[in-house]
Amino acid sequence: MLVLGALATFVFVFLPDQVVDPVAPTRPAAVVNGRPSAPPADSVAPFEAADLARARAEAEAKLAEFFALESQLKEQLNVTAWGADDLRRIKDRAGTGDQLFMEGRYQESLDEYAGAVEDMAALADKGRAQFRSALANGQAALAGLDHPGAVEAFETALAIRPNDRDATAGRDRASVLPEVVERLRQSERAVLRGEYAEADRYLSQVRALDPATVGLSERAAKVADARATQRRRATLSEGFAALERGEPETAIAAFDRVLKANPGDPDGLAGRQQANQARLLAEIDRLREAAEQQESEDQWSTALATYDAILDMDPSLRFARDGKARIAARVALIESMQTFIDDPGLLSDDDQFARAKKVLADAKANPAGGPLFETQLDDLNAVVERASTPVPLVIDSDNETEIMIQKIGTFGPFLRHELKLRPGRYVIIGSRDGYRDVRDEVILEADSEPVEIRCTEPI
Repeated sequence: MLVLGALATFVFVFLPDQVVDPVAPTRPAAVVNGRPSAPPADSVAPFEAADLARARAEAEAKLAEFFALESQLKEQLNVTAWGADDLRRIKDRAGTGDQLFMEGRYQESLDEYAGAVEDMAALADKGRAQFRSALANGQAALAGLDHPGAVEAFETALAIRPNDRDATAGRDRASVLPEVVERLRQSERAVLRGEYAEADRYLSQVRALDPATVGLSERAAKVADARATQRRRATLSEGFAALERGEPETAIAAFDRVLKANPGDPDGLAGRQQANQARLLAEIDRLREAAEQQESEDQWSTALATYDAILDMDPSLRFARDGKARIAARVALIESMQTFIDDPGLLSDDDQFARAKKVLADAKANPAGGPLFETQLDDLNAVVERASTPVPLVIDSDNETEIMIQKIGTFGPFLRHELKLRPGRYVIIGSRDGYRDVRDEVILEADSEPVEIRCTEPI
């Protein structure tokens, strides 16, 4: 830049004073500070002097352009490291231009300077092209994990542009490439062994060394997929093994983990369905055992509810339908038995007595009734036996009251009347003209006391 400044000062300050006199003869130019200066100012024709001044100015301008390109090549492209021979040849051509300039042959020197500028520009283009090529080769070598190629390419690029950021970063990446390659190989070996966590660990080390490693994300994704596949297979195996052991809840938990990762997984869906069916069957088996236990313990109502719960799960189960029908009939039988046991007086009625005998017969025909059932059967049998043997019913009256026994008949006034009836409940009504009727309900048993029926309250 100092040279350019000095040259500019020379061109615009000193040059006008050096223009040759139009009438002076042309003489060889002098040399000032190592560069061509104005020739002696002998007198020449005015037009020729102006033309010479123009040619000289153009030559000096082209020379300044040459110096600028030379400075650019040295400062920006470090031309001495890769184009010293070309630079020397171009400078020699500029030197020829200098010689012509010193001889006052400005147009010819301008041509040489212009050629030297074109050559210098071409050399700059060549340097830039070599830099771009080296940078691209380095990136390609990095992508191909070619350590020697990457080092050579980035060193070439840095020889052209020593401080270039991309080339420096490429050289730094190339310096760790052997470690990157080794860890990538270790990761691949771990994948082949099925050690996906180890493979992932090596890829993490690569990421720490050079996060821009080509294909690193794809490798990590493949390892992640392989790990997911491995987990899926292991979880499916866990689920089916639990099914074989008869542990449907454990199996369902395993298949649910598979379906959480992939809701449409066909094996997970099939396993979940099998596990649900196994759980249902296990629950049905459990309830069946409970119902049978409840029957054996005379828990008839509870057993009936259990069979209902089983049928809610699967209405087609025959054992549950049969069990419900059996228990329902037994519960009805037990309730009927208990009705007559609790109120033997009902047996005084012929229809009820016939029904009690039918219930007794049905109970005797019902096997495996359980202890409570057997006790009820004995009690009902005793009740029916007692009701089957008539006992005396003695009625005392006043020989004025008319006596009627419901469902038995009407008897005229008497003082005492005795008849044989089945033990049970009887309603005796006394009536007498002018007196309020009397009504008495008695439970007739073998040792019952006489019953007194008289109408004594006048109306």
